[in-house]
Amino acid sequence: LILLALLVIWSINSLFPVLRSKYETWQTRRAYEKLSEPYYKDTYGGKTPEETYDLFIAALKERDTELAAKYFAIGDQDKWGRTLTKFKEEGSLQAFVEEREDLKSRWIKSNKSTETMISFSYQVLIEEDRKTTFEGQEITIPAGNYQNESVFVKYPKGIWKIESL
Repeated sequence: LILLALLVIWSINSLFPVLRSKYETWQTRRAYEKLSEPYYKDTYGGKTPEETYDLFIAALKERDTELAAKYFAIGDQDKWGRTLTKFKEEGSLQAFVEEREDLKSRWIKSNKSTETMISFSYQVLIEEDRKTTFEGQEITIPAGNYQNESVFVKYPKGIWKIESL
């Protein structure tokens, strides 16, 4: 009886860490799948960064800011949705679209691009100092020639999303 009790205690001590490890691995895998699920389910985007950008511009031309925001990376969609809606309400959406179309005509593909991230750089010339409001704060943009970039990321389903403009 004592030997049986010792065998049971030894079995519990030996198996418990293995079972616990398997359970923790299962929990980790499940949490990862839950976090990555939106990236696999997202279908808004083009087969190339340029196609995604064109879809984004087309949505803006239709004044569909909700659809346009869906072309951004998942973490930025709400922020861009609010920004684009504000442009629409203020009547500056058309000017934004025209500016973005003009900037695309000056894109140069960056050397730092990879299979899952593509960056396009472009020059912006500001001829005189400007004041603008950004996220509730008034800022001054001094005159000058600025180097900017638009960055796109590739999602698991092969679609491209706007990471930054």
